Amino acid sequence: MTEDYNADIAHHCNAYRPPLHQLILAKCLKPGAVYGNGLDIGSGTGQSSIALADFCEKVTGVEPNKEMLMQAIDYPSVSYVHFDGKKLPFTDSSFDIITFAGSLFYARSLGMLDEVVRVCQPKATIIAYDFEVLFQQLPFGFDLPVEAVDYDHRTNFSGLEMNGLRETNSFVSDYQLTVSTEELGHLLLSARSFYEYFAERYASSEPFVLLVKELSNHANTHSIDARLYATNYIVSKK
Repeated sequence: MTEDYNADIAHHCNAYRPPLHQLILAKCLKPGAVYGNGLDIGSGTGQSSIALADFCEKVTGVEPNKEMLMQAIDYPSVSYVHFDGKKLPFTDSSFDIITFAGSLFYARSLGMLDEVVRVCQPKATIIAYDFEVLFQQLPFGFDLPVEAVDYDHRTNFSGLEMNGLRETNSFVSDYQLTVSTEELGHLLLSARSFYEYFAERYASSEPFVLLVKELSNHANTHSIDARLYATNYIVSKK
């Protein structure tokens, strides 16, 4: 969960993330749902934690990457904690809802599942979700690197022995985003492989300005497609 990020990548992640976290959570949760204590595992720079805060009285984001935590966004009802990626630093039955926003692929293990169930209240909600921006469909002639074939946006807890956890719903759906040139630049540079591609393309270790200039030659706003993935669980422990 840590090796794909450094300060440059964290900066672009923080500068702009599409409002898909809120959209996915709204699709997963009942209208008007409000939870007491929420936990966002793999919180990055806090975008997903802030989205969860719309549905909680307070949220804790936990993140193993210190570069991400250094750039985490301040938000009144959200706090951030560093953790080792294995042991959640909380007492039993602490949370009413837990989310994994694009982080479960890296964190998925029976040990993590046991930890999640341990820190959840009985009947707590767990949501594993992700989204995929379909950059390969962009009409700019970029020869973008293909995402690692072993990464799976659909990753959930299926296949593990789910003692204390029951799946209640899942979905895959498509969504179209309209973004500015600067926002698209930040999105592209928030992936390490793309950052390296554009750094080489422009012979610059800071390719953002040159990327935005090239994108602006095409248009000032851009429509891009995204695919949304989510699986809901309920904690069934007593």
